[in-house]
Amino acid sequence: MRFSAALSSIPLALLAVGCATAHPENPALDAFPPGVAGSTDVTYYDVHGTTARELVADMRRLGPKTETGASFFGETHSPLRWEWKTRHDGPSCTASDVSVFIRSEITLPRWTPPSDAPSALVAQWNQFLAALETHEIGHKDLSGRAARDVLTSIRRLNTLCTSFSTEAKRVTDGIVTRLRVEQAGYDAQTRHGVTQGATFPRRPVTGSVPPPF
Repeated sequence: MRFSAALSSIPLALLAVGCATAHPENPALDAFPPGVAGSTDVTYYDVHGTTARELVADMRRLGPKTETGASFFGETHSPLRWEWKTRHDGPSCTASDVSVFIRSEITLPRWTPPSDAPSALVAQWNQFLAALETHEIGHKDLSGRAARDVLTSIRRLNTLCTSFSTEAKRVTDGIVTRLRVEQAGYDAQTRHGVTQGATFPRRPVTGSVPPPF
């Protein structure tokens, strides 16, 4: 399971706020901190087979890839974007109409069991997919908290107008750097979802079990 993010700051006029995509089957997909305009899109890649070996082979073949060719079962992209208007008070400036946007894009496998698929395999798949979704939502939530911190930090800025954008960049760059560390730490702590049950086929979690990719 892998996370990646693109982040940018735009100190321009306020734009329209996008709506969240509804996911009634799992409301956690569209949960974002108050004040953050967020949405989540889920993209599925279809895998086929009647055995765990066949399904794993398809996930490795069709799942998200890194630039080096490593494959993952799932992936989360969470681009952040923020913008504001500047309010002048003599030589000092503060931000008004601050908006932070996050559009999370999660990639997951999808399997439609054939009629002859063993019921135990179907149950195991459903458990794996739920755990994998939980892991990817964790990546999304980390980005959501960073988006909230960007919103709060820009709202609190009060500095010379000539250096407002520079100071805003310094503050938000720090948040972005911290987010990347947190995302990497989350994968290290969960071993890319292994400790959350995102392994297929299911196997005991021990200190020697590698990430499932």
